[in-house]
Amino acid sequence: MRQLCACVTLGLAILVLSVSNSQAAPTPEQRKQLSAIQKEVATVSSLIRRKNYEEAEKKLEELHEQAMKLIADAQLSPTDRAVSSLKKLLTVNRQRVAKALGKPDPTLISFSGEIAPILDQRCGNCHGSDNPRGRLNLTSFATMKRGGQNGVLLVPKQAQRSLLMLRLVTQDAQARMPKNGNALDRPELEKIYTWINQGAIFDGNNEATPLAELKSDGSKEPDAPPVMITKATGTEKVSFVRDIAPTIVNLCTGCHRGNDPNSGLNVETFENLMRGGDSGRVIVAGNLDGSRLWQLVGAGEQPRMPQGQARITRKFHADLRTWIEEGAKFDGGDPKLPLRRLVPTEDELAMERLAALSPDEFRQMREQRTEDQWKRVSARVTARYVTSDEFYVYGDASEDRLKQVSDWAGQYLGELRSMFGIQQRPVWKGRLTIFVMKDRFGYTELNQVLHSRSTARDMHGHAHITTGFEDAYIAVEDVGDDPGETHGGLHLSVIDHITGAYLQKPGTNLPQWVIRGTGLAMAGRVVGSNSYVAGMGSQVLDALKGIERPEDVFTDGRFGPGEVGPVGYSVVSFMIKAGGGRKFGQFISRLQSGANMGAAASAVYSTDIKSLGTAYLNSLR
Repeated sequence: MRQLCACVTLGLAILVLSVSNSQAAPTPEQRKQLSAIQKEVATVSSLIRRKNYEEAEKKLEELHEQAMKLIADAQLSPTDRAVSSLKKLLTVNRQRVAKALGKPDPTLISFSGEIAPILDQRCGNCHGSDNPRGRLNLTSFATMKRGGQNGVLLVPKQAQRSLLMLRLVTQDAQARMPKNGNALDRPELEKIYTWINQGAIFDGNNEATPLAELKSDGSKEPDAPPVMITKATGTEKVSFVRDIAPTIVNLCTGCHRGNDPNSGLNVETFENLMRGGDSGRVIVAGNLDGSRLWQLVGAGEQPRMPQGQARITRKFHADLRTWIEEGAKFDGGDPKLPLRRLVPTEDELAMERLAALSPDEFRQMREQRTEDQWKRVSARVTARYVTSDEFYVYGDASEDRLKQVSDWAGQYLGELRSMFGIQQRPVWKGRLTIFVMKDRFGYTELNQVLHSRSTARDMHGHAHITTGFEDAYIAVEDVGDDPGETHGGLHLSVIDHITGAYLQKPGTNLPQWVIRGTGLAMAGRVVGSNSYVAGMGSQVLDALKGIERPEDVFTDGRFGPGEVGPVGYSVVSFMIKAGGGRKFGQFISRLQSGANMGAAASAVYSTDIKSLGTAYLNSLR
């Protein structure tokens, strides 16, 4: 085992990071084709935003088929940046559409249809039920989970730590599996690697079913008893996914899951829940007395469930009664999916709650949250405020200072709209709050209370935007009007972070150099000559000394916290000068729609990212 571990890094590197002799980097023509597909994928985002999910699904599947055919036919390396970027963009969008349509994740690897056949054909001879080598029996998923004399095979979501993966990719001929046989080919290894990292999910009905009998169509064992599932109509008072599933997931799956659940009852999926356990069905639609789950949870039968845990809430008690009486209907997508994947996340619940608010209700919510946050930060200080259609300026600075900040923000908004083609009004739902703290102590306290973080010496403001615009604010320290060693004055700070608040809108994940650089560049254009901005030149040159490849200039995380602002400002200023503000706005829009840096540069500036980086570095000389 020690010898095997010594080969782990090399083996996984060969699988995940290297390019074999038969897999090379794309040619210029292939890169052009990959880029064209990526541009098409990016346009699907508009269909998703308009909720044209069926059309988006059809388009994405066509593009996925084109991409996979191109990659396979050209034998392209899966680790090439253009290939991996396209795969990631396809995966994210296909998952979004499938979730919106209530369908299974199309990117998940099926154990029954894709993994089991590989294991059965390549491993069954040595690891069958009769005298399995190393006491490792691979005749079913249940026996596979138990592992052998060297330990368990799977660490879900961690392929690099899973013994199964390590045995398949090690370069030690004595340790590699299949023993005395040809190694699995790359597509097979990639499937197993991806399946483990997706959670090593078993998608059958019975983990004890022999691998050879599993099917790829979802009907895993022919003898499985039928389960009656009634789909919800949307008129029910109680939703299983929203009101019932979260409690089952949090309180019941600890004892009722896996291959040997308590009382034979597995509640990991809706189908398993409705199938019941050793005592038969636990849910009988429309029949409280006949539903054993209700008797154990809500009717006082012993032993009361859940055992040894906090009791269920009154709301769940009432919801469970109503749900059973209404027919125990299912409002999820695939009843075979794990309930944990059906339960709405906190972000999804927040999005739904916020989406139901009217514009006036959103404005009231913004004001109330702002006041509540202020009380947490500085309960003993009475705040002042100035309101407008787009901003809610709030803080302990003088009323004249707050009015000045409000004027700056309002005057700048037109330029922000023009640069990025912003149509919606207001830009931020409920308006954008601008906290103005009159001194360093107040701003430091706000960071500590609202964000649980210390305040760096050169940090004098920040933007904070959360899912659905539940929070939408910037906070700035009033550093005065004159630039200093670590700041450019309050006016520049306000414009900088208003820009950041737009770039950080929900659903986007822009590189930090883009956010900081665009904020400073826009602020510099508005404020004009500023010694703090002018002094960034020497910092940029120092930060770029370690750059080996021109394209690395655009890599997120390449520069430290003290460098990302100056470098970002320098790069963004170059791009605006090279193509104009409107073109740079289009570049940002591409990134916000999910395109990678290379695809966005190609679409807007008609050049590849390396050439753009070279032009930028040459401009500094």
